[in-house]
Amino acid sequence: MKSVTPSARHFSELARATAIAELNGLLQTGRLINRVSQLIDALQLERGTSNIWLSSGGRLFDRERGARTRHALQARQEADIELAALAQRPAQSGGARLFHRAARALTALETLPALREGICRQTIAAPAAMSAFTAVIRQLLSLIFDAADAATEPAVSRAMIALFSFMQGKELAGQERALGAAGFARGTFDDAERQQLTTLIEGQSRCFATFSQFAAEDVLGRWTAQRFDNAEFERLRRIACTQSRPEIAGEESALRWFALHTRRMNDLKQVQSALEAALMDSCRVAISQAEQQETSPVDAAAAPEDGAFQIVISPLEETPSAALPPDFLSPQLSRSVLSLAQQQSLRLQQLGQELATLRAGLEERKIIDKAKALLIRQRKLSEEQAYQTLRTLAMNQNKRVVDIAAALLAIADVL
Repeated sequence: MKSVTPSARHFSELARATAIAELNGLLQTGRLINRVSQLIDALQLERGTSNIWLSSGGRLFDRERGARTRHALQARQEADIELAALAQRPAQSGGARLFHRAARALTALETLPALREGICRQTIAAPAAMSAFTAVIRQLLSLIFDAADAATEPAVSRAMIALFSFMQGKELAGQERALGAAGFARGTFDDAERQQLTTLIEGQSRCFATFSQFAAEDVLGRWTAQRFDNAEFERLRRIACTQSRPEIAGEESALRWFALHTRRMNDLKQVQSALEAALMDSCRVAISQAEQQETSPVDAAAAPEDGAFQIVISPLEETPSAALPPDFLSPQLSRSVLSLAQQQSLRLQQLGQELATLRAGLEERKIIDKAKALLIRQRKLSEEQAYQTLRTLAMNQNKRVVDIAAALLAIADVL
């Protein structure tokens, strides 16, 4: 067997050919990204209409809910065509992870028929339905992320981070729409729901701040021009986040909340479409540049190292986008930043929900402790006897202990 002496030129040519192949693969994936993002849009609307329908006892959005379900089914069919095309592609680097993600997304989508049946029969509560839709959407977002994670060119990586951060923010906006509509339709927002709304709003701000640091100038201009600025929208937001039983709560407010948030979501969708187009344009430009570039041996003395010692500005820092040079992401770090952006967004949302639950629990404990202290002082009971008294009253009236404690304190304040 004849031995071959490796050369720098040979490996440089291989690197260029591999980069072009990866970019062409990403360009082919653009249609899949578009179809899956359309399916996400459809499911976000179905989630919102289903939530308001369930919370109103089936009085609101009956016709709209059916229309949104049919729209989502059509979007699913179109996404399946692109997933079938993905299955026919030859194996390539990173393909195993993408195929695993596609399998998880399809498994999640298979839960929708049972979910829709439960909604139709009203055997599932609005919060559970919202969580189930959100779990499916999360898998689809992860599929889009992995489909575009082959990017190694800095410009393409920037476009991908901008798109994924924006889609995360848009999904949080969709959750806000569904949660708030249900609360207004029901007429109440408990402590956990109000905290969750605040967390969703803060999460959107973080995601859109990251998007603003990485998006191209023309997309940023569109984002600024289409920024949703509505006084009634902000007023309803404040009411939902601060009032447990809003005076304006009811079907009319629920419908108005949903309409305003849908207008905002439509504006966000237009910016997202521009981001998807920008990502594909970045791929085409990078392919053209790589094809025209002449391969030459690497000058090890002149070329800087690409690796992990290059400084990267965190996308969560409040740094103007102009301060970030176009090529500040090295190829080795681009995927790490993409993964960090995804994991950080999901973790922040999870921590926000855990914090909301913890705060609600602490507030309930304070109320119960105050009620126990009142019984101890007025009836000369021990702490255990005071708690058992509250517990017995709660069981007899089929209420929570904290509700009995709050009622007791309210009466004491009046007397």
